[in-house]
Amino acid sequence: MRTYVIGDIHGCNRTFQALLGRLALRPGDTVVLLGDLIDRGPDSKGVVDTVWRLQDERGVHVICLRGNHEQLLLDALDDPQRLDAWLFNGGRQTLHSFGLDHPEALPAAYLQFFYKMPHWHEIKGYLCVHGGLDFSAPDPLERTDAMLWIRRWYDQIDYTWLGERIILHGHTPVDMEAIRAQYNKLPAKQYLNLDNGCVYALLEGGRAGLGALLAIRLEDPRELIGVQNVE
Repeated sequence: MRTYVIGDIHGCNRTFQALLGRLALRPGDTVVLLGDLIDRGPDSKGVVDTVWRLQDERGVHVICLRGNHEQLLLDALDDPQRLDAWLFNGGRQTLHSFGLDHPEALPAAYLQFFYKMPHWHEIKGYLCVHGGLDFSAPDPLERTDAMLWIRRWYDQIDYTWLGERIILHGHTPVDMEAIRAQYNKLPAKQYLNLDNGCVYALLEGGRAGLGALLAIRLEDPRELIGVQNVE
């Protein structure tokens, strides 16, 4: 049984499926998605549907963490004054993928899926989280808001608390050179950003060095796998 962790998908369902094809998943394998499944890209609904097919038809155990974009959607549902913030940050594309005009019209099964997303997951000596951890807190795992939004936290890591665990995260798009530099320093440096900004390949102007969807296999030999955006 193998375990893969995948970075921010942002509605890029065709690219997600292309990466899954590279992984050649088998029944009993585990996939951890690091949040931001939705928004900005063209097919957020399709991403969730792909997750469900992996679970129901192929017997893959999929753990979908909550990202700040799922939180923006939930905030918009809880407080109408926050709707514009979500729409501005990619929510319009998500609604379009459902053929809807308002998040309140989202089918109940999808809403339940988003509400049930955990903030973090620990597996095989790895801590998986969307954004990172706030090490100024007595217990970094209690600061769920920071897990969604924090940036620039590497210098604050409490390695006594962390032990031998490696933190896998997304949220902040960085170029492949920086990601490979982090990967090559594992496990001495106990963190790896898996967000290469897949969706930025679709946005006007783009950003140099971005545009791939990444996965890491946790078993020995540990392997970093990526596909360029194919939307």
